[in-house]
Amino acid sequence: MISLYTTAFNLDKINIYLDEIFSNWFCYVDEIVIATFESQHVEVMNRVARSNFYDPKKIRVVSKHVEIETDIYWEGKLKNTALQNCKNEVALQCDLDERISGDIIAFKNIGEELIKHDFPCSVMMPTIDLYEDLNHYVSIGQKWYIHKKEGSSRGSVNWARKEDGSLDPEKSDTCELVDVEGNLIPCIGKIEFTRDGPKIIHLGYLDLDERNKVNKFWGKIWNHRHKGKFDKDYKMGQIKSGDPRKKPHNLSTPLWPTI
Repeated sequence: MISLYTTAFNLDKINIYLDEIFSNWFCYVDEIVIATFESQHVEVMNRVARSNFYDPKKIRVVSKHVEIETDIYWEGKLKNTALQNCKNEVALQCDLDERISGDIIAFKNIGEELIKHDFPCSVMMPTIDLYEDLNHYVSIGQKWYIHKKEGSSRGSVNWARKEDGSLDPEKSDTCELVDVEGNLIPCIGKIEFTRDGPKIIHLGYLDLDERNKVNKFWGKIWNHRHKGKFDKDYKMGQIKSGDPRKKPHNLSTPLWPTI
């Protein structure tokens, strides 16, 4: 009933274990669609095909040609490519460094509620940013992870585009959930953060050394959005240990289920 869509690229530069990811995601969804750069399609497909969870009826790799140094909107276009290739009525967007957590039945009930509506809509889900280990976090937010597929796209919200076509990076990361005209998809509900309720767990700050390696690429992308010009020599500052917001989350363990 639920398709999960994501992006994957530059896999040779990051430590990623697809079996560990898929074993969690398939507890909640029955299809995974992965979008990658057209130039890396074969590489990503080969990596996915080696997974113990690979089944061409359940996992598909699609690709799109993007110009990351000239097209400031490329990330949203890539995520939208994955979304538009989903087969189910309900879609969930997750990144490779995110895991789904919480009651599986409650999660699927969210999908059933979305289907009841005859217009594109979404439900906001909580996300928690773990920090340096599995027992601590630094922040909890809300994002429109899950939504109806029909009538939905990923891209920049229209009021973040300036008259000259450039992006206001304070208003968009180019990946909002929007309709064909760039309007935000209506949100029909918000899932509160609870110990065992549905949530997304972000692992991007578990290993700060690894995070700083990843930011060598993403720092250039974020700088491009703010400056309006791609600087291949730009270097983002290092993220260091010791965030004063760090505190224990006291969530149930294991933090997420696996097959």
